[in-house]
Amino acid sequence: MAKHKGMREFSAEELSGVALGQNGFKILEGVDFICGGAFKPPTETATGGNTIDYFIALKVVDVDAEVEARSVTEGDDLTLASTGKFDGSSPVSLVNGDIVYGAFNRVEVAGSDYVIAYIGK
Repeated sequence: MAKHKGMREFSAEELSGVALGQNGFKILEGVDFICGGAFKPPTETATGGNTIDYFIALKVVDVDAEVEARSVTEGDDLTLASTGKFDGSSPVSLVNGDIVYGAFNRVEVAGSDYVIAYIGK
C-alpha cells in the first residue's frame, strides 16, 4: 500500500480541484465509502469503485452530520477513537458548512446525513 505525504504531496491540479470542484465529487449519505487505487489496504474491497484514490475535502451539507474518515497520511484520521485511528464507530459531529481538508480514502457517513466529498485523485 502506498503512503501519502500529506498537503505537500498535492499537485497544483489537485489543489485547484478542491477550490473549483473540477476533479468531481460524490454526495455521500449513509454509506461506508472505500476508495480503490494505490492507497486501499489489500484486505479491503472498494465500495466506491476503483477510479477514486482519495478525497481531498469533505463538506457537510446537512444540518449536522456524523462523519468518520481514514486518512492516507499517518495520524490524520477524522475520528474520536481513543487510538486516533479510524475504527468505523467513533464519528465526529460536524455542522452544516463545515469543511475538513485531508487525503481521505475511506469515509463513513451516518444514515440521513449528507456530505460532499471532493475527489483528489
